[in-house]
Amino acid sequence: MSVKSSKTKKISKKKSISKKIKSKQNISDLKKQIKAAEDKHMRLLAEFDNYKKRKINEIEKLIKYEGFDFFKSVLPILDDIDRTLNLKDVIKNKSIFDGFSMIKSKILNLLESKEISTYHSLNESFNPDFHEAIMMKKTKKDSNIVIEEYEKGYMYKDKVLRHAKVIVSE
Repeated sequence: MSVKSSKTKKISKKKSISKKIKSKQNISDLKKQIKAAEDKHMRLLAEFDNYKKRKINEIEKLIKYEGFDFFKSVLPILDDIDRTLNLKDVIKNKSIFDGFSMIKSKILNLLESKEISTYHSLNESFNPDFHEAIMMKKTKKDSNIVIEEYEKGYMYKDKVLRHAKVIVSE
């Protein structure tokens, strides 16, 4: 065997070994790429699942509290009827008083049928989740007690529709 052919065989073996090493590295690189793609896929699936849950929750809230803004806009009308019923001239005129009382009753029945109700604030501790303080007065009562209610507060199911406007003791 000649020296040249022996060198060629050695070079060819080295190339063969080099190719095997490269192919093993390529396989390792491909496995890493596959693993990265699987991780990315799993994250995307989890993200999409969370998105679907958020959207379902938003839709459920929209359905649960449908009409919230409309009912909130009706409350000042109800307040005006209450103020009208407290006028001396209206109290004296039975037919006008009865007419306004009937209208108020119908509005309250409608609100009640939609799970809207008032809540009591007088003599309760001031709670910013339910009350809006418009003024503070010095009294003999303990501090932070609601002493007057300027406007009633309303709940819509389990959510505050309108905070009660109150005067709080100092």
